[in-house]
Amino acid sequence: MRLFYNATSTNFGDHINSWLWPRLIPELLAREDDEVLVGVGSLLKSDLDRVPGKKHVFGTGSGYGPPPPPETARGWTVHCVRGPLTARHYGLDPQAAVTDGAWLIGQLPEWQGTFDTGGEVLFIPHWTSAAYGNWAPVCAMAGLAYVDPLDDGPSILRRIAAARLVVTESLHGAIFADYFRTPWVPVASANRVLHFKWVDWCMSIGVPYETRALPPSDIVDALIQRVRPSREMPSPDPRTYTADDFPYAPAAAVSDAGAAYRLKTRAKGVARDVRGRVLDSLRARRDGLGMGSWNRGYREDVAAYLERLAGCEGALSEDAVRDRLVGDLGERLGGMI
Repeated sequence: MRLFYNATSTNFGDHINSWLWPRLIPELLAREDDEVLVGVGSLLKSDLDRVPGKKHVFGTGSGYGPPPPPETARGWTVHCVRGPLTARHYGLDPQAAVTDGAWLIGQLPEWQGTFDTGGEVLFIPHWTSAAYGNWAPVCAMAGLAYVDPLDDGPSILRRIAAARLVVTESLHGAIFADYFRTPWVPVASANRVLHFKWVDWCMSIGVPYETRALPPSDIVDALIQRVRPSREMPSPDPRTYTADDFPYAPAAAVSDAGAAYRLKTRAKGVARDVRGRVLDSLRARRDGLGMGSWNRGYREDVAAYLERLAGCEGALSEDAVRDRLVGDLGERLGGMI
């Protein structure tokens, strides 16, 4: 069985697949066959069948692009999905919705039991905010502990388990915080967060999704996000998203990948590389070219805003719900093995 996940970055939410599944199902992964495990992440989309092999879906979510027609997913073996929105958009039985597969860490001895909390307030940005923003100095000014989502996964989990509160733009920052019983406050940049997947997961644990706006970290971050730089901070009041904000709209059936598709993919890769080099150059000069003075004053404003967010009451699912879902994932894993 081959493992399929987003391996293009070391974002800890995606990279958990690289160390979790080999611990859980080593015998299945050692088999040489045409079966594919679609693991943790927002991996379900209309072109998934371009990945060759018989699909096994476990704790996976959707949201990036429209879902395929329901008949496309009928050839998959769906053990469970991230939440009710994914189940609905794929024409699955509502019982297929459990929660994010990352909670399978509850099957590993080192992540079982209770954990001491009450320490730091953490800030975990989306991995693109970590890559293109400059949040470490802002967090230092605000008294929050900065967590780079591209760091080693187990070390991030240990920090979340010991924290008093997690202010997070990373969905898996919230997912692991809830597992460890650490309250979490979701935040979202203007153009980096996919609210669908947050609602999907929050519905699975019975918690409303109420997110607060996250301003850019500096003027370069604003330019990268195509947001007008401004010293005015957003309102700290939360915005609520529900399932009604995401109507079902399937894509057309996806044909086999041909020459045109491969050419389009290569062109996108070239464009991504060019844009990456431009952004790298811009980030290297983020406090130069006359921006340093503006950034210093702006960071003080953003730090004060983060301090306000750190004073918000965090969300947390009920203990009984958390324990039931962890047990349900374990039972479905046993059924797959």
